[in-house]
Amino acid sequence: NINPLGPSNKVIKAITDNLWQISHYPDPDCTLIRQALSLHLNVSPDNLLVGNGTSELIYLLAETLNIRHALILPPAFSEYARAVFTRGGKVSQVELNEENDFSLPLAELTKAIPEAEALFLCNPNNPTGNLISRGELKVILDTAAHFNRPVIVDEAFMDFVPEKENYTALPYLDNYPNLIVLYSLTKILAIPGLRLGIIVAARSLIKKLAQAKIPWSVNTLAQVAGKAGLEDEEYLMNTYRLVNQEKAFLVSRLNKLPGLRPLPGAANFLLIDITKTGYGVRELVRKLGSKGILVRDCTNFSGLSRSYIRIAVRVREENRALLAALQEILG
Repeated sequence: NINPLGPSNKVIKAITDNLWQISHYPDPDCTLIRQALSLHLNVSPDNLLVGNGTSELIYLLAETLNIRHALILPPAFSEYARAVFTRGGKVSQVELNEENDFSLPLAELTKAIPEAEALFLCNPNNPTGNLISRGELKVILDTAAHFNRPVIVDEAFMDFVPEKENYTALPYLDNYPNLIVLYSLTKILAIPGLRLGIIVAARSLIKKLAQAKIPWSVNTLAQVAGKAGLEDEEYLMNTYRLVNQEKAFLVSRLNKLPGLRPLPGAANFLLIDITKTGYGVRELVRKLGSKGILVRDCTNFSGLSRSYIRIAVRVREENRALLAALQEILG
């Protein structure tokens, strides 16, 4: 689920131009990448903490905030629960409405907030791709603030969302000190081998998290790659255009194949209900794999029935290959 364009040429050049720096320690404060992020996200560098991917930061939050009881909305990214379980904590769940394409059960969610110590949200959600609206988010933040509960909003895929400025939680930071936003450069810059995750939060919390964080976790090449990628505006614009064009192409073609029902999603992937194909998920995944096509078996997602796969939006040639393989299998 990374950028189908792969790393930009400017990112590759930044890495090669800075190979000489690997004989020196990296900047522990990630000063240059934080400055670039500040411009990109329109927040102060003092509101930013950079880590070795968002997974490191999820575990850091669970430890530093001493989260012993978290609330999550399955189906969701598994690391939220794992981070809490690692500390001997427990997780409560408010499941998204599968009958209504995994819509947000807002009333049930707000009712459950006081019972937990923290809430994890994913926007757009992984694996469904659904978005939480700005209005829904405000209701959630108001409720959580009333009960003094932190709200952790994972926006790892937000950079792929059309009109993302209408959905990101970042404009709420000044008014809600209980809001914590997770942001990722791993996906949008296609650098999972380097890894870059970011926490955006109140300065007081950032300072506390920085003191608790493992030192030297973000290497020099990740830092220069992230800065170069953020400054490559042409690459980012090409990414938005490609992902949205190819996602529309995939949805239109998938809807014509027998038994497939792709769900509408705002990210760079699609969740597909294969119930009516006559195939089980593992059988279909195996058949696609034999043709050199890898898709995500979603049977291990809590909150999902055992009839979904997830596909990444790729470039046209790869998307055509996926469609051709599905056509051959499904007839």
